[in-house]
Amino acid sequence: MDFNMLDPDFAQDPYETMDVWRALGPVVYNSRHDQYMITSHHNCVRVLGDIRHFNSANVLPEMEKAFGGPTFLGMDGPRHQTVREIWAPGFERKAVEADWAARIQQIVNVYVDQFAERLRSGESLDALAEMTRIIPTIVTAQLLGVEEDVHKDFITWSDATAEVLGARLDSTPRGQEIFAEGAAAAAALNSHIGGLIEKYRALGVPDGTFVAQMVLDDFAPSMPDREIMANGAMFTVAANESTAQMMALALYALGRHPDQRRALVSDRSLVPAALEEVHRWMTLSQTVLRYACSDESQVEGFTIPEGSAVMALLGCANRDPARWDNPHSFNIFRPRKAHIGFGFGPHVCLGIHMARMEMRIWLNRLLDKLPEYEFAGDIEFGSNFTLRGLQGVPIKAA
Repeated sequence: MDFNMLDPDFAQDPYETMDVWRALGPVVYNSRHDQYMITSHHNCVRVLGDIRHFNSANVLPEMEKAFGGPTFLGMDGPRHQTVREIWAPGFERKAVEADWAARIQQIVNVYVDQFAERLRSGESLDALAEMTRIIPTIVTAQLLGVEEDVHKDFITWSDATAEVLGARLDSTPRGQEIFAEGAAAAAALNSHIGGLIEKYRALGVPDGTFVAQMVLDDFAPSMPDREIMANGAMFTVAANESTAQMMALALYALGRHPDQRRALVSDRSLVPAALEEVHRWMTLSQTVLRYACSDESQVEGFTIPEGSAVMALLGCANRDPARWDNPHSFNIFRPRKAHIGFGFGPHVCLGIHMARMEMRIWLNRLLDKLPEYEFAGDIEFGSNFTLRGLQGVPIKAA
């Protein structure tokens, strides 16, 4: 098939189109972008978990373009594992609960309470700009050791850098413009992280921040500064951009299904399952790119030519009727089955426990302070299908 995945209309509601692709077969070749698309949940899991046949090595140049240097997202094997393991202990479930739950609760209380108070006073506000964008920025900045006076710049740099990931297939002048803006933002972000590297290297004592951990790790002498900076930039975008949008998507999903939102208000034990259903139903990271790296790179008996780009369609997989009944319906009460919104395999999201905790704390506080709300205007998705987020969430108190 020949389909333009950069069509902004496609990003508004891609699921009917992806249902057609799934019906075509387990592997669909898109000649427009020269990529082999994987459509089912079962096969996406297989591809993402099989680095012997589908690896990330050819993704590294794209990571360098986006983040200004190599990151462990674009690596496989021992180096990927070694660099990832520098941060991994701090992201274990017990560690994030012990070290960050109280700090995140304080941040959430301030910004959710301010937001709810303004709505109750009669204002209509964009929840993305006025609340969900701010909370993860502050959490991420504190994780990295960034000072408060840089938080606004942090948002600007993160937004522009994230746009590059969605424009990687775009060879138009607008695509080139996005790349230029993203490169400038990544350079500014890396420059700031570079200052943190110098600071922690001079201090020589870790203080719990993630830049300090990477700078002072035993493996650090094997990493050039541009790699440390790029990993910091990648972490910024991953932790900041995705959590802000997932909060916005939760507001959207629960705003469209007020009966289920009211069930959450009454029974908070449903909150974790509800957030997982939001992630399944409104998958933010719609695609993950891998490359066939063997003459035995196969999906259900079909050999994908070695060196070819392979796109795992996570959003399509998360609405696979072979795994979920009525997959297009939003249902926080459905039987629990793991989705792949956080990815799968060796590259599964490192911050999965942090993201879940942050979302859980935020949603509980929101339900405390704003149990009833309604949309105050039209809601549109951006044109970026790869990271399919909202342009805004205008709401008012009901």
